[in-house]
Amino acid sequence: MHNADELWAKSDGETLIKHTDWVIAISQKLCHSLPFTREERDHLADTMQRIAALHDLGKAAIGFQKALREPSGKMTWGHRHEVVSAAYAALWFPDLPPEGLLAILTHHRSIPDDSGVSGERLLPENELPYEDRAEWRQMLEEFEANRASVEAFCMFLTHEYGEHWTVNWQKPRDFGPLQEFWVRRSLQRHRVSAGERRTASLLRGLLISSDHMASGHIKPSRVPEVPHLPSYERRLFRNELNGQALLPFQERCGLTCGHTILKAPTGSGKTLGALLWAACNHVENGRLFYVLPHTASLNAMHQRLRRIYGVRRCGILHHKSAVYLFRLLEGDKASLDSGEKVKKAQFANELAKLAREIYFPVRATTPHQILRCALKGQGWELALSEFPNACFIFDEIHAFEPKLFGLTIAMSKWLQSMGAKLLFASATLPQFAENLLREHLSITAENVVAPNKNNLRDAEVLNLKRHCIRVESGTMLKSMPMIIARLQSGIETALLVCNHVKTSQLVFKHLFEVFPGEVKLLHARFNSRDRNHIEMEITGTTPPRLLVATQAVEVSLDLNYNCGYIEPAPADALGQRLGRINRKGTLPEPASVVIFDTAVGGELYDETLTFSTIRLLQALGKDAILSEQCLTDIVSAVYQNGYPPKAHEKFNQGLENASLKNFDDDILAGTYYDWLEDLLEKSDGQVELLPCNTIDENGQVSDTKAEYHSLARQKRFLEARQLLVSVRIGQFFALKGKGVVHFDSDLGEYITIQKYSTQTGLDLDGQLDNIL
Repeated sequence: MHNADELWAKSDGETLIKHTDWVIAISQKLCHSLPFTREERDHLADTMQRIAALHDLGKAAIGFQKALREPSGKMTWGHRHEVVSAAYAALWFPDLPPEGLLAILTHHRSIPDDSGVSGERLLPENELPYEDRAEWRQMLEEFEANRASVEAFCMFLTHEYGEHWTVNWQKPRDFGPLQEFWVRRSLQRHRVSAGERRTASLLRGLLISSDHMASGHIKPSRVPEVPHLPSYERRLFRNELNGQALLPFQERCGLTCGHTILKAPTGSGKTLGALLWAACNHVENGRLFYVLPHTASLNAMHQRLRRIYGVRRCGILHHKSAVYLFRLLEGDKASLDSGEKVKKAQFANELAKLAREIYFPVRATTPHQILRCALKGQGWELALSEFPNACFIFDEIHAFEPKLFGLTIAMSKWLQSMGAKLLFASATLPQFAENLLREHLSITAENVVAPNKNNLRDAEVLNLKRHCIRVESGTMLKSMPMIIARLQSGIETALLVCNHVKTSQLVFKHLFEVFPGEVKLLHARFNSRDRNHIEMEITGTTPPRLLVATQAVEVSLDLNYNCGYIEPAPADALGQRLGRINRKGTLPEPASVVIFDTAVGGELYDETLTFSTIRLLQALGKDAILSEQCLTDIVSAVYQNGYPPKAHEKFNQGLENASLKNFDDDILAGTYYDWLEDLLEKSDGQVELLPCNTIDENGQVSDTKAEYHSLARQKRFLEARQLLVSVRIGQFFALKGKGVVHFDSDLGEYITIQKYSTQTGLDLDGQLDNIL
C-alpha cells in the first residue's frame, strides 16, 4: 500500500480517512454542545480531536487490512487494533494525558479482569506491552509494514486539522504516560486520583459515542442542537393549553427555580407545569430527561415531546424502545413490502442505539435507564457528559416500588452533585413521601407547588368533583351479573380495572359474551404487536365503549371513561385509576365508580394500605362525591405512618446503596458493571416467551413459531421480537416446572405451549387442544 486511501476502516470499503474524519467532526460537535463552561468545552474539544485522530490508527496493520478485505467476512486479525493505536498515540503525542490514552485503549473493550467473574468484553492480557510478549511484537511489526500508508494518513490529518507531530518509527515499549497501574483493577483506585479516573471515563464515553455515530453513518451536521427550552414556551402553550389560560399553579411552577415538588390532580396540566419549570431552570446546553415508570406511558410522552421540541431532538430510552420506534415508523402502512420493513427496522434499531448515546438532547426514559448510568452499567460514562446541569422531571413517582423509590432518592443526590435540577410530579403523592424527598434533597417549602385552595381558579381544580364513589362488598367477578345489567341499561362507556392479569381475562370473557364488538382488554401479557394495536385503539378518536385493564392504565395514558368498576388498591394507586374516568371533569354529573372491597387472587398491594383505603372510602358514605382535595386527604391518611415495615426496609436498601453514595471513589475507568438484576427485586425481572400458536379474533389458529422463524430468516428481527410475551421470573419458573416451556436452540428463544390470543393475551392456565 502506498497512500492513505488504501487503508480501510470497515469491511464495506469505508476508508480510515473518512471514518476518522467523521469521528473527529462528531466529537467536536459533541464537545461544544456539552453543559460545561466555554473554557471546559474548548479544552475537551482539543483533547478529543487528538484522541479521535489516532483512535483507530492500529487498523493499518497488514493483518487487519487483510481481514477487512476477506470476501466471506468471517476472517479476523486476531489482535486488538486499539492496543497498537494507544501505543503509537503515546509515542507521537507525548503530551497526551494518560486519561486520553486510556480512552483510546478501551474504546471497544474493558481493561483486563483477573477475577474471572466479569461479564465484560476484555482486552487480552497477552497483547499488552508490559511483559514484551511475542503477540505484542508481532502486532507492531504488522503495523510498521504499512509505513507509507500510515505516513500519508498522518499527512492528511496535519493538512486538515493542523495536527503536527513527529512520526517516530521507534518501536514503542509501552503506553508512555499510561502506566501499568491504570489497567490493573486492583491498583487503579489506589494509584490514580478520583478526578483523573472521572476525566478518563468522560473521554472514553465521548470517544465511544463519537465512534458509534460515525460507524452508523450519522453525518456530523445531523447531530441535533440542544434546544433553548425557554424559546419553546409558545409552542408549549399551543400544544398543551388548547385555548385555555394557564392556571395559577402552572404559572408558579414556571417561575420556580431549583429542585421542586409538583402536586396536582390528574388531568389538571402537570406536564405543562413541569415543562415550564424546565424552561425556567434551563442552562446553556442543558439536557431534559422526562422520567416515567411504565413503557406505555413513556411511548405516549415521547410523541408528546416530539410535537413540542421537534422530531430530531427527542429520543426515547427503555428496554423495548427499538420495537416501539419501528411501530412508530411503520405507522399505518401495513402494505409495506418486506424490504421496506427491513430498512425501517434497521433505522428504528439505529434510533434506539442513538438514544443511548449523547445524541438526543430531550429524552423520555424510565428510572432504570438513569440508574444504569448511576450504577455504572454499560455506557455509564455518558452520564458524565449529559447529566451535569440537566433538568430531570420524575413524573408519577408515587408508582415507584419502595426499593426503586429509595434508589431514586439516592440517585437524585448524585444528580444534584453534578448541578442537575430535579422536579418530582404526582397527582397522589403521600405526605410521608413528600417529606422524604424534602428531607433528603433539601427541597424548601417554597418549592412545593400545588393548586392553592385560596385562589379561585386553583380551587376549582381542587374542588372538582369528578367521581361518585360506592364501595361494594365482594369481588368484581361475583358482581359481573350486576355490572352487565347496568351496562345493558345505558350507553355509558366504562373502565374496569383489575389487580391481576388472570382476573382481567376472566372479566373480559364475561363481557365479551354480551358485548362482543364493544370491549377491549389491556394488560402486560400481550406481545408488543398486539399491545400496540390495542393502545392505538383505546387512545384513538373512537375508543372502545368498554375497557378491561390491569394497573397498566394507571400512569399517563390519556383515557376518559364515563363510569368505572375497580378492584381494591391503596389510595395513591386508586387515584391514578380514577384519573382515567371523567378525566377532565366535563360530565354533567360526577361519574359513577364502584370499588369492590375484595380482590380476586393474591394481594398485589400491601393489605394494610388497601384495607385502610377501603375503610376511609366507606366512611364517606354510600354514593359519596369525591373531590380532588378529599382524595389527597385520604392518601395522606392511609400513609400517615409511612411505609409498612417490610416496604420501609426495602426503601432503606435502595437509599443506602453504597455504589451511589461513593460514586466518584468507586470509579474504575475503562470498566462497567452488571447492575440492575442484583439491585432490584427479582419479581421486577422479565423473561420473554414465544407462544407456539396464536388465536385471532375469528378463532383461527396460526403458527407463531413458524412466523417468528420466517421473519428472522428475512432479517426482520424487530418484527420477530414483537411476537414475544413478557412474564415475570417467578411465572417463568412455574411454567418451566409444569413442562410447558422449553428453550429452542435454533431460534434462541424460550417457547411455550400456553394458549395465546390476540384478544386476551397469554393464558398461563390454558393450553391449545391441538398444540401437539
